[in-house]
Amino acid sequence: MSSKKADSTPEPFDIDQLKASVRKSVELEEPIHELRLSISEGLYLLALGDAEGQLFKKTEKVIDYGLIAGGILQLSLMGSISLEKGFIKIISTKQTGHIFLDKVLKNLTEGGGLIEEILRLKNKLEKLHDDLEEELIGRGILKREENTLFWIPLSERIENVNYAYEKEIRNTLRALVLRGFKNDVSFSILFSLTHDCHLLSEVFGSTSEIADAKNWVKNPKKLAGVDEDLAKILGLISHFFIEKLPT
Repeated sequence: MSSKKADSTPEPFDIDQLKASVRKSVELEEPIHELRLSISEGLYLLALGDAEGQLFKKTEKVIDYGLIAGGILQLSLMGSISLEKGFIKIISTKQTGHIFLDKVLKNLTEGGGLIEEILRLKNKLEKLHDDLEEELIGRGILKREENTLFWIPLSERIENVNYAYEKEIRNTLRALVLRGFKNDVSFSILFSLTHDCHLLSEVFGSTSEIADAKNWVKNPKKLAGVDEDLAKILGLISHFFIEKLPT
């Protein structure tokens, strides 16, 4: 047996290869398994127009409730809180390092009902858009010039080896509905909130695709990672949007 040691020299990092990989992923509309952003950040990106970063009119009245619901559910996934029969139990107040999520966590009421907390935080968190925009600017997705929010062009982001976050989200949500793609539970939650905030048409192009998406929302237990308890929570949130925030 040869006693020659294996060459442990690491292969050189090829940045051009990484850029090509990101570009190919976008072109092929490949889904991803795990959401690279928080649920609320993903929802906010879907709610922004394609040119200047302004909210679509159809979602202006409801988006804040969706963002807060997404934040609460994210904290539940992270183990900071639990949701027991629709009531909040705070497990840890340790900061997450995410501006928006930390504000949601700090202001939650122990034992508060989920819907009541969403309504209360809607009035309390006055700068939630600013907080989310700061996170997205920090990620290199958006930029602000003279108090106006703009998207950083996708081509520029790929050149800087930044992820095509909003494309990945759309691709994965489409694959979830149209191909039965098994994604992380955070995508399943984001999908449900996308429906609640009237944003399905920003993901699905045709009437038949939107109809298919709505059928998935009606039975959340079919979604990846959604157990009976989470299905009830998503149903509770959807019922709130339908009853209290009609189109």
